[in-house]
Amino acid sequence: MKFNKSKCLIMHMTHKRNPTITKYLMGNVELQVVKHHPYLGVELSCDLSWAKHVAQTANSANKILGLLKRNLWNCPQPTKEIAYKTLVRPKLEYASAVWDPYRGIHKDALEKVQRRAARFVKNDYSYTSSVNNMMVDLKWDKLETRRNKARLVNIYKESHGISPSTNALHPFVTSMHKTRTSHELNYIIPQAKKDCYKYSLHPRTIPQWNKLPAELKSAPSVLSFKQLLENHI
Repeated sequence: MKFNKSKCLIMHMTHKRNPTITKYLMGNVELQVVKHHPYLGVELSCDLSWAKHVAQTANSANKILGLLKRNLWNCPQPTKEIAYKTLVRPKLEYASAVWDPYRGIHKDALEKVQRRAARFVKNDYSYTSSVNNMMVDLKWDKLETRRNKARLVNIYKESHGISPSTNALHPFVTSMHKTRTSHELNYIIPQAKKDCYKYSLHPRTIPQWNKLPAELKSAPSVLSFKQLLENHI
């Protein structure tokens, strides 16, 4: 297999103050070192932060929303809502189980896009109007709530063998730990010292998963799990 040397890059992921930087050669060509680079639609950064990805996601979604505002301004509400849910919201939620932000500034950057979309769909740009009331009327959950549900669905799929599981899911219940509230699908919470791991998928979601009712964890299908989760949260 031949590689295009000009497209091969190096990224050193570390939190060390004085990391050891090693040069890499492919043939006689030294590979370029980068601090961030997209991979499968997600912007990875050398400091393991999602700040750049969140900024790019919000910016991209805002551009598409602007396009809809210019072209669908005279359309009825249902058409505008379908356009938002089809073209804008998927941008805000693509692979969100991986990069779900935990800092307020990043959460707000994404929520602002949906709040602008609510005004667009309702065709109400008055300063005295409540966007929260608009979202209630539209029956839109906050994006943070939707991301939380998506992470729980991800754990459900791993638990039931629907999607490939990593080594992060270790059953908590054994013959030595059985209690009245224990369940075979409860997992040990991974210990994390760094925020980049502490707020990643498994360490962040397993505590929420363990608190779910047994009938929810044992739902027979993804669809039934989603329906039960909708009523639970």
